[in-house]
Amino acid sequence: MKQLTLLAAMGLAAIGSAQVNYLDPPSNVAFRLGYVYPIDSAMRDIAPSYIGLGIDFFTDFKLLEGAQTAVSFDWFGKSGSGAKGNAFPILLTQRWYTSDSPVNRQYFFVGAGVAIVDLTSTKTVLAARAGVGKELGDALFGEISFTYTDGANGARATALGFYVGYRF
Repeated sequence: MKQLTLLAAMGLAAIGSAQVNYLDPPSNVAFRLGYVYPIDSAMRDIAPSYIGLGIDFFTDFKLLEGAQTAVSFDWFGKSGSGAKGNAFPILLTQRWYTSDSPVNRQYFFVGAGVAIVDLTSTKTVLAARAGVGKELGDALFGEISFTYTDGANGARATALGFYVGYRF
């Protein structure tokens, strides 16, 4: 419960500070903070909910036509203590927007790469991510994502994520 309260407070602080930066165009870096619900039962046995942090680095090259390419680094963690119960997906992500408007547009994305899964023991496995998002202003956005990983010694970091983000 403390995690959810802290997460809500941080989200409200991000929304409040996002209103100030509307005059500056967003850069190629985006930060996400959210709640992660573990779908895999072994992951859920470790903790019923996780904190999700992510950063996206958008590139100038386009891997697929009509898509925006980004390298995404995420962390799913039950706490900041460093104990078992963490996953670190590192993905190459493609994002497609549903309109040409520079603000308040929706998008969907897919990504593939690897995840360092440290739930029961550390192992690097293949990972994929897909989801939808909506820009809520010039720099603020919300996302819902599904992350899938291969098994890592009996556990998968397969989860749903609900994020609020800010593009700097």
